[in-house]
Amino acid sequence: MPRHPKIERSANYTYYADLLWCSVPLLALSCYYYGLRPALLAAVAAVTAYLCDGILSPLHARGYQSHEPSSECFAVLLVLLLPASAPYYVVVAGAIVAVFVKEAFGGEGHYPFHPSAAALAVVGISWPDQVFFYPTPGTMLPLWDASSAALSAGMNATLSSGGLPTATTLNLVIGNVAGPMGACCILAVAACGLLLLCRDHLKLSTFLPYLIVCVLVPWLLPNLNDLPSFSFPWEYVRQRVYLEKYIILSGTMLFGGIFLASEPVTQPNRHSSRIIYGLALGAFATAMRYFADYETGFCFALLLVNAIPEWLDRLARRTERMRFMRREEKRLAQHRPE
Repeated sequence: MPRHPKIERSANYTYYADLLWCSVPLLALSCYYYGLRPALLAAVAAVTAYLCDGILSPLHARGYQSHEPSSECFAVLLVLLLPASAPYYVVVAGAIVAVFVKEAFGGEGHYPFHPSAAALAVVGISWPDQVFFYPTPGTMLPLWDASSAALSAGMNATLSSGGLPTATTLNLVIGNVAGPMGACCILAVAACGLLLLCRDHLKLSTFLPYLIVCVLVPWLLPNLNDLPSFSFPWEYVRQRVYLEKYIILSGTMLFGGIFLASEPVTQPNRHSSRIIYGLALGAFATAMRYFADYETGFCFALLLVNAIPEWLDRLARRTERMRFMRREEKRLAQHRPE
């Protein structure tokens, strides 16, 4: 009997598989707060992405790659960034957009923009009331129609207007606050980040510069109505500490930096390029937090910086080439006879 050729896994198979495994505890916590609806939303998104991947991937030369779960991963990440009350048509539309963004540029390994971030931007602009308003944790949502659930804006709306939320630190850590269903439990997000770091999926050269900018800028330029327009960094320390707490523990700052920013396809390849990339991402994410009302403004910032990784890598290569040429010229000059 003829042997079938062995199917080789894609280069990033373990990355996407680990992300899917990390989504399990986040979805489990969402089900604890909202019922079984988050799990059903994730299943609908994954099935939609699987079907769209099979339909769209034959349109480019590589064809359908049955051995890489990136489309399903992008769809589940999108669900984690949505409210638990999101309608199913929003989830289906978002999953289709994510797969289209991936396949339009040649499939896995070739897309310049993060598919999940692009999908959230599209559905957020199309249905802002269904995407950027959230049910209260503890509300058991019906499986099918959750349109009757009471919704409220996330904490970023309060921060961008110069106020401070009132959620306790404990509620922030365990996710007992209104927000994206998979991004609010900071304890679980941090644990997943530690796992991804141990598995060498979370690149500190991208994450740490991003985190430093997100923390440093609000400390130097706090957007608080109770503070004067200008103050020195060592003044009003208590207010600054409270502001930093909500910036770090609310919204999608940590979730985006851990689950989206270190995407191996969309981030630069070189170490020095990733540092600049992380700094730029932190600057744009902070600007979105200051001037946008979107709880998930991180995704819009990520799409902006997704345009520069290739340019940063080219600049790094050119800089290294020039340094090498200077070293060679200096070496030849030292050995040149008088």
